[in-house]
Amino acid sequence: MLRAATLWAALSAFSVQAGISAGVQLSAQYDSSVLPDPELTDATTQAAWGQKFSGYIGADTMLSERWRVQGRFDHSRSQWQDITGYDSDIQSGFIRLSRRGVWSPELALLAADAHVDGRDFLQLRRVSPAFGYLISPRWYLRLQGDISDKQFNDYPDRDSQQVRVRSTLYWLMDKTDRYLSLQGGIKRENAKADLYSYDAFLSRLRWKQAVGSWFWFLTLKTEYREYQQERVSLGEARQDMRWRLSSSVEWPLSVGFRLTVEAGHDIYHSNLDVADYSQNRFETGLHWDY
Repeated sequence: MLRAATLWAALSAFSVQAGISAGVQLSAQYDSSVLPDPELTDATTQAAWGQKFSGYIGADTMLSERWRVQGRFDHSRSQWQDITGYDSDIQSGFIRLSRRGVWSPELALLAADAHVDGRDFLQLRRVSPAFGYLISPRWYLRLQGDISDKQFNDYPDRDSQQVRVRSTLYWLMDKTDRYLSLQGGIKRENAKADLYSYDAFLSRLRWKQAVGSWFWFLTLKTEYREYQQERVSLGEARQDMRWRLSSSVEWPLSVGFRLTVEAGHDIYHSNLDVADYSQNRFETGLHWDY
């Protein structure tokens, strides 16, 4: 027992010095509007429950007094009850170089592979340069660009290159324990088939509040899409307006453990019938981080 305790203490000391981190999560999830089979786009939607298992391992080290390198690998698996075609397995990883200070340039590289029902579904590669500037102790500005390449295994016409630019302004009322942030951005997706290419305008409003030892988040996201090619069935190009409202709570339980609960409501307006709907979402999870 003493040797085990000594080994654990030594491992903990090494991981702290090297910046090693790891964690696992077990979640239950609910969606009020899911097609029982994604191939049946004219079928009636139904509510569904599922569970998600995920884990990660990361490393974080300082190259100098200001320059920092971080890396992380994530793996998650979702399984749904009474519906088919949605069970997913996602692996992703990133490496990030950033500078700490009043001005903070950053460069991140990300890769992700998604499988659905045991089949290859999507491969994503992304480069994300960013720049942050601490205007004052209460105001922080962040600019970020994302250049992505998406490859779909079974839907080659949807293969695309995407460019997104966004800016986020933070009002830090109590450092990062209480703040309000406003984000705006634009996105262009150039797909192999023009039918799936679009331009989009994005926004996000987020509030974070510390209440004792737990945190509360309230988030509103919007996205307006204008597709480039006219659909014969519509007599015009597709247009979407998406609203996503969510509220979440994060509650530390004990050393390393925390509980999260999130509820959301989404409204999707579209001139394409299958993309015009609303839904409720719910997810609760138990996390352990080391």
